[in-house]
Amino acid sequence: MDLKPSIVHLTTELSGGSGVAAQRLHKALLKKSISSQLIFRKGSTSLPHSIADHRYSSLPWRNLDSVAISRQWNRSANNRSMFTSPQWTYKTQLKDFGKPPEIVNLHWISRWIDKPSFFSSLPSELPVVWSLHDMNPLTGGCHHALDCDQFTNHCCNCPSLKKSGKRDRAWKNFELKAKLYQHINLHFVGNSTWTTQQAQKSALGKYARSIRTIHLGIDTNDYQPIDPSIAKAALRVNPNDFAIAFACADLSDKNKNLSVLLEAIDELAKHYSITLILFGSGQIPALNNQITTLNLGRLSSPHLQSLAYSAADIFVMPSQIESFGLTALESMACGTPVLAFRTGGIPDVVIHGETGWLADEVGSAQSLYQGLHWMVKHSQERSHFGKAARERVEQKFTADLMANSYINLYQELVKK
Repeated sequence: MDLKPSIVHLTTELSGGSGVAAQRLHKALLKKSISSQLIFRKGSTSLPHSIADHRYSSLPWRNLDSVAISRQWNRSANNRSMFTSPQWTYKTQLKDFGKPPEIVNLHWISRWIDKPSFFSSLPSELPVVWSLHDMNPLTGGCHHALDCDQFTNHCCNCPSLKKSGKRDRAWKNFELKAKLYQHINLHFVGNSTWTTQQAQKSALGKYARSIRTIHLGIDTNDYQPIDPSIAKAALRVNPNDFAIAFACADLSDKNKNLSVLLEAIDELAKHYSITLILFGSGQIPALNNQITTLNLGRLSSPHLQSLAYSAADIFVMPSQIESFGLTALESMACGTPVLAFRTGGIPDVVIHGETGWLADEVGSAQSLYQGLHWMVKHSQERSHFGKAARERVEQKFTADLMANSYINLYQELVKK
């Protein structure tokens, strides 16, 4: 590869799917001798060329952050998606991050990067790659539009706001984003076919000079199958139980639908002995005393995560919506099949009847139960699914493949 442009990645947090994905891309690019720098607001990492933005880390600024976040939550409808503004409490310019790169790669930058000040500071022809981890760059503020299609024309009457109207906050944000996007060299990258389709449908998508899909990838040396009997013994999982795993950054996140999974498991537990393996931060709902529960908390090590995935007979991702489904990919890399709803970008990852099971009635505990029951009854097919899942990750979703696709994009942009 002849051209090796310098890249700066920006992501608000290192935790959560978007932060993890940004780190994996940065790490994979460094392995290929690409000049990559990762700048973030919250978190810590041992990856080289990774820098925390401490400009506003003093207590008064942190308090302002907290107030701004509280205001956003107070404006949001409780049963809808997170809603954030393109503006933030302090201004940011490209020069704040040192020597200008040849390409800026944005990830999830809400609640950190003030878009008006930052985008106004960019040279007009500097390529800006925006890796879409949700829909916020495409809407007036929500991070997932769910059943709303206002973003395809112009956001207003926003169902994610408690107070909505023809010229509500979503309308104003949409107007502001349209003005900002017109003046930058913007390129959207969807992490799944579905995410790319949302960018193409959004009225803001017309301001991007290109829109394409690059799937997320993982290091298959970090995530590997562990003999299930060894993994179960290590975590003291009863080998006679049907073990179900569930994981996410915040176990209390309503979008992740843990309560729906628990309802399905309650029904399954009437017929089978169940162990539920949980890992992630946050509060969990009240659990059925008849179900053995192993709450491992937050697991930051891929090797510990691999142990948890491998100890499970199936991994369940019951999310209402996912732009991609990173934990499903991790489970598949460990040879554990996945049960999920057929929603968002998940069908790009999980192939129904080959690497797992996709339930069609999104949000339905009964639909989830049917998939669980089938998996319990068909252990031989489940084993085949697990092997096929690992093969699919190796063929389609490695960090190396992801890095190569991004490098091709970067080279294309700097040549123009």
